Amino acid sequence: MTTHVKGQEWLKGVKLLSVLLAVLIWLSVIAERRGEMLLTVPVGLDRMPPGLQLDGSAPAEVEVVVSGPSILLFLLPFHQTRCGIDLAGAQPGQQLVSLKEAEFNLDQEIKVVHVAPATATFVLTLKEK
Repeated sequence: MTTHVKGQEWLKGVKLLSVLLAVLIWLSVIAERRGEMLLTVPVGLDRMPPGLQLDGSAPAEVEVVVSGPSILLFLLPFHQTRCGIDLAGAQPGQQLVSLKEAEFNLDQEIKVVHVAPATATFVLTLKEK
């Protein structure tokens, strides 16, 4: 009788292991599917040259469509994504910046598909002493 009980426990363990493996395989297939996601991200002006200041305002946020593996897209809302505009080397005057080329600090498997607005315009002036 004890051999029969041990055999049933072993079969339950094998069934449980089979279900667990099936779920893991299914998750790995789903995780590799590619998808797209729309994000609204804040804009930040990085590395402002000394002696310059922003005259007026820059865009506060942009809408970005990104594509990549579904599992990475699922995790994006928990990641501090922002649109960083590098101003190193900027001169006084009106600046026109392509936001598609801005730094979004995303995983390298995630690609920026579309940014709206596509460009940002703002003015830098000399700081008054």
